[in-house]
Amino acid sequence: MTRCTSILLLLVLAACGLPRDSDGTLDRVRGGTMRVGVVIDTPWTKDSAGVIGGVEGGMARDLAASLGARIEWVRAPEGELLAALQDRELDLVIGGLRASSPWKQQVAFTRPFYVDTLRPRKDEHVLAVAPGENAFLMRVESMLIARQAEVPALLRRSGQ
Repeated sequence: MTRCTSILLLLVLAACGLPRDSDGTLDRVRGGTMRVGVVIDTPWTKDSAGVIGGVEGGMARDLAASLGARIEWVRAPEGELLAALQDRELDLVIGGLRASSPWKQQVAFTRPFYVDTLRPRKDEHVLAVAPGENAFLMRVESMLIARQAEVPALLRRSGQ
C-alpha cells in the first residue's frame, strides 16, 4: 500500500503546474506585450486608419486586457505570420483562419469558436498560437468560450 501511495504522490507532484508553456508565453505576456499577427479579413479582422478591429480584433483586445498586456500588432500575409508564429516571433495570429488550414501541423490552433454552417464545407474558425504553448493556448480558449455566444450577433452587425 505504501508503494501505491508513493507512486500516486509522485504523479500528483509531477502534474503540478500543468499545463505549461515550453517557451513561457503566458508568463511573458502577462503584464507585458502580446505580439499579435493580423491578416485583414473582414469581418474577422479590420484595419481602420491603423486601428485593428473586427470580431477577432476585439477578442485579441479582451485577451490582452485580461492579462494586463499591451498589443503589438504585426500586419503581413497569412503564410508569413504563421511561419513567424511557428518560430515563436509572434504569440497569436488572427484573421479568419480555418481549422482546415495546412498550417495545422506546424502551429497550434484553438478549438473552433465559430462554425459557418451556411458554407458547403462548414468552415470552422480558429485562432493560432505557437506550438507547445499549452498554458497560453488554454487562456486563449477560455476567452473564446466566454465570447463564443456573441460571435453570431457580431457577424450580423457587421453585415455578414
